[in-house]
Amino acid sequence: MHVSVKLDTSKFDQASAELKKQLPYASSVALNNVAFRIRGEERSAMGRVFTNPAKLTLNSVLVKKATKRSGIAKVFIRDQVSNGTAPSKYLAPSVMDVNRNDKRFERALRHMGVLPAGMYVVHGEAARLNKHGNISVGTYKKILAELRGNSGTAGGAGSTQGKKGKYFVGKVNGVLGVWKRAGGKRRPTVKPILIFLKGKPDYRKRFPFIRIAEGIARRHLPLELDKAMDHAIATAKRR
Repeated sequence: MHVSVKLDTSKFDQASAELKKQLPYASSVALNNVAFRIRGEERSAMGRVFTNPAKLTLNSVLVKKATKRSGIAKVFIRDQVSNGTAPSKYLAPSVMDVNRNDKRFERALRHMGVLPAGMYVVHGEAARLNKHGNISVGTYKKILAELRGNSGTAGGAGSTQGKKGKYFVGKVNGVLGVWKRAGGKRRPTVKPILIFLKGKPDYRKRFPFIRIAEGIARRHLPLELDKAMDHAIATAKRR
């Protein structure tokens, strides 16, 4: 997921030799200034569009700088991380208005055979969310660890199938999901942590990543090129 910023240098075809000599350097300076301006505005937009975006999300907009040879600067969303889901994947539905891919947790549940085909996971009413509106990675790991250690994953609060842990997968009042046992022995109850729904969750396009970049490029690229050319020519004359 990226945008490329390029310059149309055809108007310099009849320029002087000195101007043409400075053009590649000036172009790279102008492109990079605009690219970093785009990155700053994209980060600001994330803060307005999303509620308490995580640090990984805010820092996910990166720049590949232009060089005199390449003549292209790229602004893109990080597509690789050492742990968890890459921002380019979980932001894609908000940027491109496309269906999201399975989350890592969903893939793990499918591999265990407890998440049916065509069903997806959403937060339940009793899920404890962090300030970014997500269940913590640690909680997901605890759930998976207990489910893997529980040979009987189907059943309610009083289920006797397999080892009893806090979490289990089953139907309660006709609702399939991951439930948490609570209430103790005297008043056992269960709380909905994750609910399994048919069909992919509906996401709408709400982060205008490309429109922001294109708008800034149109407004600022000509100005940045003029400044870079003036500076390049001035410094060349002093040498």
